[in-house]
Amino acid sequence: MKNASTPLGVAIILLLSAGSARAQYTTAYITLFDGLTGYHSAEDLVLLPSGTVAVSGVFTPGSTTEFFTAAFTADGTPQWTNGLPDSIGQAWKIFQLNDGTLLSLGDYENHTGTNDVLAQRYSTDGVLLDQVVIDSPGLNNGDDLGDATMDAEGNVAPPAPSPPLARTSPDWRASPTGALEWWVTYPVPPHWNGFGKGLAVEAIGDSLVVLWTRNGSSYSAALGFAPSGAHLWTTDLQVTTNDNNNAMTTDGLGHVLVGGAHDQQFNVTKLDANGDVAWSTDFAFPGLGSASGQVRHVRCDAQGDVYAVGEGSFQASIPGPYLLLAKLSSAGNVLWMDTLTGGSYNYCLNMDHALLHDDRWTIATAYIGSYLYEYDTTGTRLFRQAWNVPGAQHSKVNAIVMGPDGALHLAGRAQLVGSSGDGFVAKLAPLATGIDPIGPTHTMLYPNPTTHRLQLPELPTDGGSITVSDIRGKTVYTTSFHNTIDVSALPSGVYFLERTGQHQRWRFVKE
Repeated sequence: MKNASTPLGVAIILLLSAGSARAQYTTAYITLFDGLTGYHSAEDLVLLPSGTVAVSGVFTPGSTTEFFTAAFTADGTPQWTNGLPDSIGQAWKIFQLNDGTLLSLGDYENHTGTNDVLAQRYSTDGVLLDQVVIDSPGLNNGDDLGDATMDAEGNVAPPAPSPPLARTSPDWRASPTGALEWWVTYPVPPHWNGFGKGLAVEAIGDSLVVLWTRNGSSYSAALGFAPSGAHLWTTDLQVTTNDNNNAMTTDGLGHVLVGGAHDQQFNVTKLDANGDVAWSTDFAFPGLGSASGQVRHVRCDAQGDVYAVGEGSFQASIPGPYLLLAKLSSAGNVLWMDTLTGGSYNYCLNMDHALLHDDRWTIATAYIGSYLYEYDTTGTRLFRQAWNVPGAQHSKVNAIVMGPDGALHLAGRAQLVGSSGDGFVAKLAPLATGIDPIGPTHTMLYPNPTTHRLQLPELPTDGGSITVSDIRGKTVYTTSFHNTIDVSALPSGVYFLERTGQHQRWRFVKE
């Protein structure tokens, strides 16, 4: 495992503050399942071309949970609900298929008292068209849905987690119309103690990569399957990954990325389509312990760069647990990191969901209250915004989708006192969208290669003081300036300069 390092580039300095719009949001609507009562939750959502939002989740009218699917119009008005009453179940994922219909996936308790995976297909007006029950042959302990993904042709594939000590790992795929296409098992290697839980699945072209935990081991395993369901390869990852289906993603370039922990550090591992490890990077934030830290969420941009969110434990030096945000290059080098803290020892900081879109990265967290954070792709935090369902302790966001108008569509659970809570859908409209491009007056400035001084023409000639911080936001030193800054004492790396008491800020990379 290689250690994190900051790659070096040409030394440039760039004004950030002027011409950058801070894209905050205003609430367009919030719609609850049942008026802040019950034990309900929205787990996933899909935004239809009409502006309708369809969600999958759980509804509990009494003491029994129900496999639940619902739709809401573009203004948040409830349109229809459907599902499987008295099913002791939950719908975890939802997709719009090639024919325009909706496929809702989850699990429920069958007549024998064990779980089966359930797939229900609906018309866009809520009519149940058909359903498929997945009951693993010969496995009497039942099946739970771990994750599901859709490939470019519209096929949907979830891993079906094995029961404890099972000697096979099941996987299956549904066609673009929702029909069961194949169901396969793969024998567990002899030196393993069986598969545990199916964590995540991703498509590479028309092939599938499935991530499982291993019983009797803290490590996870990745398996590749052909379009026919034939097993292609198995990679025994030396990485610990928890039960979180956001911990794997594809870069769209023939690779999958897996987040987890290794050697008491945060870790991201990259695999190619043959299951070979391209790179595996360990990293930790300086000064913060990472013994129990783990990457829980990974996403990639169009260039293959990786955005990761990890959860860290309580620290003596900060108030409560923390989130570690990091960007890694497509080659596995750490480009920048930042931390978010929970603010209290009595509340856990939960990583809910993150959305990478255009030039921004939006992260939703829930503790005490609920917050949205937004960053640009260089690691600059654009804002922190409090957001919550009125009347709830906090609002846990399970899914975020961005609409064509730049609005965020959220689905989740409004947490009440104790274990009660209500499912919600919400739309947040942007007050300002995107980050404006740097204007022509803000030219890139190069430090003098001999004197190592940076000229800052937009600062007054009477001088003042400026604070130099590293990429993690830690102050390196404060120095005086008279049109130029001496950077000869700085080691190679990425730095921020900010005029003391002002809002003028620059970023540069020193070789």
